[in-house]
Amino acid sequence: MNDLSRREAVKMVAGLGLGMGALAAQDTAGAETAQPADKMLQDALENPSRFMFTAQRTFKTTPSGHRLFFTSALRKPTDLKEGVSMLPASMRIFRANADQDEFTRKGGLYWQCGKEQGQIQFKNPGELIMAVYDQAGTVNCYSLFYDVRC
Repeated sequence: MNDLSRREAVKMVAGLGLGMGALAAQDTAGAETAQPADKMLQDALENPSRFMFTAQRTFKTTPSGHRLFFTSALRKPTDLKEGVSMLPASMRIFRANADQDEFTRKGGLYWQCGKEQGQIQFKNPGELIMAVYDQAGTVNCYSLFYDVRC
C-alpha cells in the first residue's frame, strides 16, 4: 500500500463512488418496478376502510346462481380473461377498464351473468369500483375514493 500515490487513491475512491451510484440506481429502478402499477387499487384491496363511496349504481340479474363477470374491469394479471368474476353473496374491488371502447372511455362498465348482459355508467372513466353481489341477484356497485374527511 506504500506504493499507492495520492492521485491513484483519488481515482480509486472516485471509481468506487461511481460504482456505488450505479448500484443504487439499479436498486431504485428495481424497486420502482416492484411497486404495484395501481397503488390506489392495491390500497383498496389491502384496507378498504380507508375509502369512501362517491357514487352508487345498482342493477338486478336473474337469481340463478350464475357467476357474474365485469368484462371491462381490471384487477390483477391472474384474473380470468373474461374479466373480474363474482359468485353470488360476494364482494370484489377492481378498476374499471377505460381503454376498451368509447363507452368505457366515458365511465362505462360492462357486465355479463349467464346469458344476461348489461352496462352501467359512472361519472369518470377508470373508476375504482367495489361491487357487492347478493344471493337475490342484486348488484350494488360503488365508486371508491380515499376518505380524506377528518
